[in-house]
Amino acid sequence: MDFVERLGEAALRALQRAYYHALGVLIWLILLLRRAGRSMGEFEMRRIYPIFESRGVDFRDYLVLKAQLLIFIYFITAVVYIFGFASSWAIPVLVLSGAGLLALLRGQLRRSFGSEYPPYRDFFSAYLLLTTLLILLRFAVPEVRSGYPYLHLLVVSVLGVVGFTLYFRSRYSRDYTYGRVVRGGTLARVKVGYDIRAGVKPGEHLVHNDVGARKGDLVKLRVERGLFNLRGGRVSEVLEVVEGEEKPE
Repeated sequence: MDFVERLGEAALRALQRAYYHALGVLIWLILLLRRAGRSMGEFEMRRIYPIFESRGVDFRDYLVLKAQLLIFIYFITAVVYIFGFASSWAIPVLVLSGAGLLALLRGQLRRSFGSEYPPYRDFFSAYLLLTTLLILLRFAVPEVRSGYPYLHLLVVSVLGVVGFTLYFRSRYSRDYTYGRVVRGGTLARVKVGYDIRAGVKPGEHLVHNDVGARKGDLVKLRVERGLFNLRGGRVSEVLEVVEGEEKPE
């Protein structure tokens, strides 16, 4: 009996040591990742973003571009993986791109967009979740008995996109955006940033200016959108001059 008790105590001590060792390794990894994240962030702000900034790209537009690139890589890799064209390299790419997108959403995007953050969070999170669901569905139900073995994947993807689009438009869609006047006049040139709620892409637009907005003014702009908004919203006219330096909510 003493032997069994000693053996049990030895096993318990070994488990405790293993637990604390694993906990220590986990803490070390978390601290290492945080330091690596800070170092990469500093490198990005010193070396990478200035390249885009020199071409007139706003920092928030740069962050959206990063998110679009990551979700594109995740989606393309998922499609390749689902249809069996790759296996060894696909999983690491999926993990890195997915984790990178989540970190971007929880970090830089949330800090930079403030009250405008929820639409961007929901948009990118939804497509990340839908793509992940397709991967899981592909292996849970590899094929269906029909003339189109991957019909279930197509149905789920179409329903997911349509459903989310309807939800997003009903909750976040708007028919205006904000921009800065680059050149005044009755036909003014305004610069706008990426606005996911209005479906507007970043760039400069010629718009009707009947309110007398001048160069440097922050203005509210009308956006015309089609039924499905396949080409994005079209900025058409200045609605009013907005006081203050920051975009209102």
